[in-house]
Amino acid sequence: MGDLSRDEEREMEALGVELGESPDLAFELLAASIELDFLASDVEPLSAALLARLKQSARELEAPQATKIVRPQISAWGRIFGSPFTGWAAAAAILLFAVLGRETTVEPVSPSSQVSAAEAAARLRVEAADLIERQFAGLGEFSQATGQVVWSDAQQEGYMTLSGIPVNDPATAQYQLWIVDPTRDEAPVDGGVFDIPSDGSPVLVPITAKLALKNPQAFVITLEQPGGVVKSKQEKVVALAKG
Repeated sequence: MGDLSRDEEREMEALGVELGESPDLAFELLAASIELDFLASDVEPLSAALLARLKQSARELEAPQATKIVRPQISAWGRIFGSPFTGWAAAAAILLFAVLGRETTVEPVSPSSQVSAAEAAARLRVEAADLIERQFAGLGEFSQATGQVVWSDAQQEGYMTLSGIPVNDPATAQYQLWIVDPTRDEAPVDGGVFDIPSDGSPVLVPITAKLALKNPQAFVITLEQPGGVVKSKQEKVVALAKG
């Protein structure tokens, strides 16, 4: 399990040729795995320079070699551990390189790459040539509700900007949008369930139509049970937007 002397290496190579056996690194890799388990309990942080060199070595080891076959070379780190392919230390270095190589493939998602609903709504207004715009008017006890809805049949995308709708407790009731499209069916299409987080403040709500729309004529907001319903009895109609 330890390093061989140079004479022992020559003897092992001669025996391998004589017996027709190639070197087997299984024991070295096993020893390296055991050693790394012990080291993992008390790992010293690597310096930035050392980490950069290890990652570079990992990338070089993983680089494709096409049809050319080359023998591994002894790097500066291999010389520190001794003969790299006759001792467990070299195997540990290879495992460490592999781990570092995998870690470098993980990149955090930049918040700037995420498009907000407001940006998407602004883009839709500019790009959609078939944009439909309707104004919401509150009904009954929700007479203070106002808002606007924009929709594009071509992009199957739309947004609502709502104000004056009372905040709801999602555990008790939720708001649900219904879209009336006579070209599809007599029953309105479910446009998604949503919540109002604060009274009076404008809220931008993306429309999540469950079916494709062809020519919506009206948008209706109702107050339903938590999670919404498949078919609304329209017992509490909050607001209506129609042409």
